[in-house]
Amino acid sequence: MSLVNRYLFRPEQRIRNSAGFQVVFDSPSCKVAQPQYLVLIRGNTQAKSKLGFVIARKKIRLAVQRNRIKRITRNSFRLHQYDLPAVDIVFIARQGLDDLSNAELAKALSKTWQQVQRRYQAALKATHENPASNTHPIL
Repeated sequence: MSLVNRYLFRPEQRIRNSAGFQVVFDSPSCKVAQPQYLVLIRGNTQAKSKLGFVIARKKIRLAVQRNRIKRITRNSFRLHQYDLPAVDIVFIARQGLDDLSNAELAKALSKTWQQVQRRYQAALKATHENPASNTHPIL
């Protein structure tokens, strides 16, 4: 397998339907909050991470800006996908996200992927230590 194929962002790595989003919204394992966006995380039974976007027109007015944010986030996810555990990730935009430059957003996302990994591992550890808590029923 070549390196080019390795870092693709394939359709099976996207959360596309409302049922996929609803599962994450109903019971996220953990969250990573930034002033400009929120990331919800929930484990999945597949071998790869999946990414979905919630970018409301009310929060980011211009379609050009919404598409820029999605493009940068997808690229960052693509580059960090092998560092992440097998989770479903929902990226929710907040007011002011369109004010970030491309470099600032990419830097913030790199930190976010590290936090996702740490917090998800901590949530898994807490679930295994306390089996009475049904925080993560998929695993």
